[in-house]
Amino acid sequence: MDKIRSSKRQERASTIRRHHRAEYFGKTGMPLCVFAVHGEPSCLFHDHDFTELVVVLGGSGMHLAAPESYPIQVGDVFVIHENTGHAYQDTRNLKLINVLFDLNQLDLPVKDLVALEGYQALFVLEPRLRSAGGAHHHCRLSSAELGVMRELLFNLIHELERKPAGYQCMAAGLFLQAVGFLSRCYSRIRDPEPRAFLRLGQTLSYIENHYVEPVTLGQLAQSAGMSPSTLQRVFRRSFQTSPIDYLIGVRVQKSLELLAAGELNVTEAAFRVGFTDSNYFARQFRKHMGLSPHDFRRQTVARAAATR
Repeated sequence: MDKIRSSKRQERASTIRRHHRAEYFGKTGMPLCVFAVHGEPSCLFHDHDFTELVVVLGGSGMHLAAPESYPIQVGDVFVIHENTGHAYQDTRNLKLINVLFDLNQLDLPVKDLVALEGYQALFVLEPRLRSAGGAHHHCRLSSAELGVMRELLFNLIHELERKPAGYQCMAAGLFLQAVGFLSRCYSRIRDPEPRAFLRLGQTLSYIENHYVEPVTLGQLAQSAGMSPSTLQRVFRRSFQTSPIDYLIGVRVQKSLELLAAGELNVTEAAFRVGFTDSNYFARQFRKHMGLSPHDFRRQTVARAAATR
């Protein structure tokens, strides 16, 4: 059986079609594209170099997201990260809205959004675990919630297709509303399985809110309502790293913008994101980024100056 599954996965991988951002973002003039799909046929595996948010408006089918598959129905919401192969099979009157985006390129004020446990669960944790074959409890909206989401997304489609004056600002605002609304919906879930899953999202949210402070494993475990040993085990199974190493990675990522701005030196940037030793920061930065923070700062500042 394992050989058959492995053969099927290899067959899927060999037939993956690549969707490029230029196909979609070029039409809208911004790194955001939204469209409705009715009667979605079964299709070959494909992947893309952007993130895709899918909202199921009607019908049903099977969603194949390598290496797993699971049924989807009206109200389901899930996120597919870039470079992740997926497809639909056995569809019955399936109606979807696809939201294609690159959050980094959109350059939106999302600091408080990414600090929400629901955002971390839906947009970070679920897609990552699904890719590892471990997540099947995606978000399902109630009828009322789906109605709100439908209106937001069709207004967003209207802005992007017709491009009235100021459409990029309006589209960005509607997109933020949609992401914020979904994050709140996920946080309100009361079913036991998703709630248990959301506990890891609470830890990611705690890290986003407190990364500049001294953070201990005990504090992270308390945020998830787990013992330190349980959190270590669950976190490593989900992220292939420890909670503290994940925290360090977040701090390094947060330092990139500060270093690129060129207003702070390396030590100041390190302290600003929660490190207390600039030498330790330099070692961790090189480990994660492949170069020293001094070299990164010098290169990014030079590139910025050259484009002025």
